[in-house]
Amino acid sequence: MTQIWMGPLQKPCLILSDFRESQDILLRRTREFDRGPFSTSAFAGVVPNHHIAMSSLDPRFKGNKELVRDLMTPKFLHEVSAPQIYAKTMALVDLWALKAELGEGRPFNARRDIFDAAIDIINAVAFGLEDDQTTIKNQAKFLSYKSGQRPAINADGTVDFPELPTLPNIAAIEAIGLHLGEQFKAPFPRLMHRIQMLISPTLAKHFTQKDKFIRDEIDKAVVRLCKDESGTRSAMDHILQREMRAAEKAGREPIFHSPRIHDELFGFLVAGHDTSSTAIAWMVKNIAEYPEVQIKLRAALRTAYSEAHAEGRQPSVVELWKISVPYLDAVLEESLRYDGPIPITLREALDDTVILGHKIPKETVVFLLSDGPDYHSPPIPIPEHARSPSSRDRRSWDPSDMHLFKPDRWLKTTENGNIVYDSQSGPMMAFGLGPRGCFGRRLAYLEIRIVLALLVWNFEFHKLSDELSSRDSYDSITKSPVRCYVSLTKVMPKERPQEGACALNTSLDIKL
Repeated sequence: MTQIWMGPLQKPCLILSDFRESQDILLRRTREFDRGPFSTSAFAGVVPNHHIAMSSLDPRFKGNKELVRDLMTPKFLHEVSAPQIYAKTMALVDLWALKAELGEGRPFNARRDIFDAAIDIINAVAFGLEDDQTTIKNQAKFLSYKSGQRPAINADGTVDFPELPTLPNIAAIEAIGLHLGEQFKAPFPRLMHRIQMLISPTLAKHFTQKDKFIRDEIDKAVVRLCKDESGTRSAMDHILQREMRAAEKAGREPIFHSPRIHDELFGFLVAGHDTSSTAIAWMVKNIAEYPEVQIKLRAALRTAYSEAHAEGRQPSVVELWKISVPYLDAVLEESLRYDGPIPITLREALDDTVILGHKIPKETVVFLLSDGPDYHSPPIPIPEHARSPSSRDRRSWDPSDMHLFKPDRWLKTTENGNIVYDSQSGPMMAFGLGPRGCFGRRLAYLEIRIVLALLVWNFEFHKLSDELSSRDSYDSITKSPVRCYVSLTKVMPKERPQEGACALNTSLDIKL
C-alpha cells in the first residue's frame, strides 16, 4: 500500500496492490467503501445522469439501475445482443478476408477496424441500427469496388487501405469518448468539461450531434413500439418500455426524453464500446504472439463445433453462446488478465476505517490495482494478522509463471476426468467486483467470446516483427495498445453462413 498526492492542496490517496484486500473491499466492505466524488467526477460532466456518475447513496441511483436492469439478463443477451454481435462480427470477417486478399497477407493496422466493429455492435445492441449505419459493412463494400487496385507497400512491410469518411454520428461518439478519457487526467474534471465546451465549438457540435442522434432514435422507436411492430430489438426498446409501464402505473404520461434516459443510453454506448474494443485489440495481439495457443484454440473450436466444421460453415450464433468450449473461455480470461482494459478500480472510504492495519481517514480515495504484484508478478508479503478478518480468499497464481501468457491456468480436471473452465482459478479483477463492478460485464464477455471464436475460426494470425507487435500502451478511458497490426490467412471454406451473414456485393463474394 502506497500513499500518493495527486495534486496541490489535495488529500493523499492510496494505491493498494493486493488482490485479497481489494476483493474484500469490493465484495464485503461495501458499507465502508463506495464510488466517491473522485471516481464519479470524470463522468459527471459528460453523462451526469448515468448511474456510473452517482454514488450508491445517491437517491437517483436505484431508479437508474432499475431502468436498465433487464439489459444483462440471459434472455436479452441471447435473443437481442448475441444476433447483433454475430452479424457485425461476420462483417468484420468479410472485411479482413478482403484486406488479406488485396494486401496478399501483409500486415495492416487493425485498430480502426476493431474500433468500428465494436461501435457497430454496441450501436446495434443499444439502438437496433440498420446496416446502412454500420461502418464495417460499408467499408467492405467500398474496398470491393477498388478490388483491382493493390495497396502500396510501406517501408516496414505494412499496407494501408483507403477508408470511407466517418459517419457524423460515429464521429461524435468517438470524439466524446476521447473527451471523456481526458477527464480522468484533469485535476478538476467538471470545471475542465465546462471550459472545453465553451472554448471548443467542435466539441460542442459533437454533443449537439449526439443529442440529436439519441432523440431521433428514441422518436422512431416510440412510434414503432406504439404500433407494436417487430417487438423489442434493442436496449433502447427495453428502456422505453420500462418507462411506459412506470408511467402507466403512476397515472402519468411517459417521459421519453428525460436526462436519465438519454444519459443511460449514451453511457451504455460509450462504456460498452471502449472496454470491448480495447479488450479485442489486445486479444488479437496475443493470439498472433502465441501461435501454440492459437493452434490449440482452433482445434478446440473445431471439436466443439464439429458439425459446423464438417459442413464447411460458420458456427451459428446459438452454437456459439450455448456450447461450452473451456479453452475458448480460458484464452479469453487469460487475455483479460494479461492485458486488462481497466487496470485500476477506484473506491472512497465512507467513514474512518482500516486497511492492512493502517488507519484510513474518511473520504480517502483508494486505487485498487488489477495489474502488477499479485496479478503479473509475485504478491508483496503481508502478515495475516494485518489483514481484514473477512479477507479469507487465498487464491494465487504460481509465482514462477505469473508473467507468462498461459490460458491453461484457467482449466481444471474434474473428478470425472473432464477438463472445465474455472473462473475462480486465481486473482482477477478486469471488470471490477461486487455491486459496483462493471454493469456491462456479461455483455462484454458475450461479445469478446463470439468475436474471438469467429476470428480464430476464419483466420490464421501470423506472428509479427518486434516493432509491429510492440506492447506499448496509452491511457484514455482504457489502457489501449499503441500498435495493433494483423497479418492474416483465411483458413475456412468459401461458403457463407446462413445465419447473420453479411451479404456484400457480387464482386466481394467472388473474391472471398
